[in-house]
Amino acid sequence: MPYRPTALLPAAVNDAAQNFRRLSFDLRDGRMAGIAFGAVTPNPDIVFLHATGFNARTYRSLLAPLGERFHVWALDGRGHGLTTLPAPTFGYASWNRHRDDLITVLEQSCTAPVTLAGHSMGATVCLLTAGKRTDLVSGLALLEPVILPAAGYAFVQLPLGPMIQRMTMPLARGAAKRRSSFTDKESATQAFAQRGVFKNFPPEMVADYVGDGLIEDGAGGFKLACRPAFEAATYCAQRHDPWSALQRVTDPLVLLRGEKHSTISEAAMHRIASIKPDSRLATVEGASHFLPMERPDRARSAIESAALLAQAGRKYHGME
Repeated sequence: MPYRPTALLPAAVNDAAQNFRRLSFDLRDGRMAGIAFGAVTPNPDIVFLHATGFNARTYRSLLAPLGERFHVWALDGRGHGLTTLPAPTFGYASWNRHRDDLITVLEQSCTAPVTLAGHSMGATVCLLTAGKRTDLVSGLALLEPVILPAAGYAFVQLPLGPMIQRMTMPLARGAAKRRSSFTDKESATQAFAQRGVFKNFPPEMVADYVGDGLIEDGAGGFKLACRPAFEAATYCAQRHDPWSALQRVTDPLVLLRGEKHSTISEAAMHRIASIKPDSRLATVEGASHFLPMERPDRARSAIESAALLAQAGRKYHGME
């Protein structure tokens, strides 16, 4: 029998205005949390993964409209949101840890291949998953994936490479110093709104980020679910190989990058096109790395296109 989510909350328990259901999956070392949209079916059509430091609920307004046509899951990665899987920083050197968590959920809880979609780290984890277990995947929608030049991956393979990056990378150093404690969620929302990375976020996305991105601290206040030290370590945990994974991908691929401050270069886009000439690649004019927040219409269209392409040539277990 296929594994099922251990705690699918009744619709009456959920806030109707949020238009999602809560999901929970028991893994070997803890619980992975998530949310779902659309009609409940034996298998999701789309599984979505968030960026570093965020959580599944942050993308609620992006994903909810897809629920009118698809069954969508969005998961909180290890160290993020409401997921309770252990998230130590010692020995944390690659995103393969997140890849393996996703593979476990797909193996235990899905009855057929799914379209994987994600933003930033989440997009790269989707690619790594498809490269290792193509049998579990029917399509990919990658929004601003983090794909470095070959030289970048060579550096992190050096002894102490990730540790050196934690001390020298401005992004990681800034994350490590991030404010992590708040008296309540309302003041946190006001503190984040229209500031820093949240500057161009719609208000509902900031509120949704805070909704599952802050957890009780046991002293009457709240703290970031993604610890600053873990976020910093995540930025530097680059000992994985998305280029080799791409070589093994066999299903439809849709990829969007932002025009400004992208984590994937134009040169990388050309290389991807040469490896997978049937992929659909585009640069969104005026958008940055936070493309899903700035242009949810384009991001949603990319996810929908990947899901429809996957359905057109969908692989079912035992029906290859």
